[in-house]
Amino acid sequence: MINEYEIYADERYHARRYLMVGGIMCTDKRRESLHERLIQLRKEFGLAREMRWAKVSRQFLDAYKAWADVFFKDRFARFSLLVIDKMDPAWKQLQPRHKRRTSQDDRLASAFYQFLLVSFGKLTDMKRWWVYPDQGFFSRDTVLSRVEFLFNRTYKLALGPKTSRIIRLMQACDSKAEDLIQLADVLLGALSYNVVGDIPVSKARRELVDYCVKGMQWMPKNQKGLDKVIVSCWVNPEQFSYQ
Repeated sequence: MINEYEIYADERYHARRYLMVGGIMCTDKRRESLHERLIQLRKEFGLAREMRWAKVSRQFLDAYKAWADVFFKDRFARFSLLVIDKMDPAWKQLQPRHKRRTSQDDRLASAFYQFLLVSFGKLTDMKRWWVYPDQGFFSRDTVLSRVEFLFNRTYKLALGPKTSRIIRLMQACDSKAEDLIQLADVLLGALSYNVVGDIPVSKARRELVDYCVKGMQWMPKNQKGLDKVIVSCWVNPEQFSYQ
């Protein structure tokens, strides 16, 4: 039986040194449940605004905690975070398209490709994915299409030419119109500080970071026994293990 999954992803630059890519993973049924809860919170707290890490404030701190709880209290949803150290010589020297001048989009495409690999886990023919990154990650939609093509080709090479597309659809979404990308943004902001060991200047953000860390400790595994939050560090694609 083939299972259908979705991932809602966002990115952020942290302390000018790190590029973080993170996303919420769930089935279509869990997506409906998560959406319903986020809609309820908007009504409860009167939230008409976009929920983003950059907008965390003392006034709306309780709302942001409840927003994060939608993920941490869900028994099935998971979060994947890929950390790229831009000072790493391997990143600086990365040339994903051989014999071509490397652009910023080329680097981002390589990073997003690896993010999907670590998020999806072991190569298997029993899962299909719908991928929704935040709009604006790449400068052109053609870059996203290239990642989708290369990813599906990787799976066909590993699992056989008769394998259907592992990624059913990869489509950029405007975060202002998608609450799950907004949820991913808030989690990404908080968890980024925890991963690199930094402390936010804002007291409200410090409190939200601590709250999210406790959320991870409260439910480290989901209902299926899988890690609720996955943190991976980028490696040179030539050294990446597909196992």
